[in-house]
Amino acid sequence: MPSTEEPRKTTFSSQIFELLKVGMTLALTGLIGGGITYYYQERAHRAQQEQADLATARQSALTFLREVGDILEQRRHFALRVLDTIQENAPPEERDQAWKDYMNAVNAWNVKWNLYRALVLEQFGPEMQKRFYDEKADSEATWANYSITGKLMSFHNALEELHSATPDKPPPDVKAMEKLYSSISQDTYGFYSEVIARIQEGRIGKHSWAASNTQSDHSDAR
Repeated sequence: MPSTEEPRKTTFSSQIFELLKVGMTLALTGLIGGGITYYYQERAHRAQQEQADLATARQSALTFLREVGDILEQRRHFALRVLDTIQENAPPEERDQAWKDYMNAVNAWNVKWNLYRALVLEQFGPEMQKRFYDEKADSEATWANYSITGKLMSFHNALEELHSATPDKPPPDVKAMEKLYSSISQDTYGFYSEVIARIQEGRIGKHSWAASNTQSDHSDAR
């Protein structure tokens, strides 16, 4: 009579194997599914954080732009007023008041200048900072190569000389001074336009640095 013990063992082993396969499949599915879920949750969280950081950077950049624009507009207005009082040969008290108003605008700029320079670097990268202030170019005494800060300083020195000129010392030409400030206005307008474009495109904060590094890499490759 044939034995039935061996087939029973084989069937039992097969059932155990199948159960193990099912268990391993469920375990692997859980691990992989959990990993995928975590990956997408983490990616979504990073995307949300990047959007929040970008919104903060945009707000900071807009605040910077408005404040710098207001201060430089006041400085331009009072500088031209100083030139007007000189051209019109205004009474001394009027000329002194115009100079005082101008110097108040200059001092307001100087107080915030270090902060502005740091903000330009942080929000817009090293390329834009050089347009705002370039120590090397500004030290070479070539007007066309000056940064915005360099031109403001050069114009201020000439305006101060004009304001304190004595009859025995020929003052700088007033019309030439007006042309110099027109050059400053063009530079600042170009700077503002680039800042606005970067804000709109999101090329601010760490994104501006990434763009600068990419451009630098392409430049090195050429």
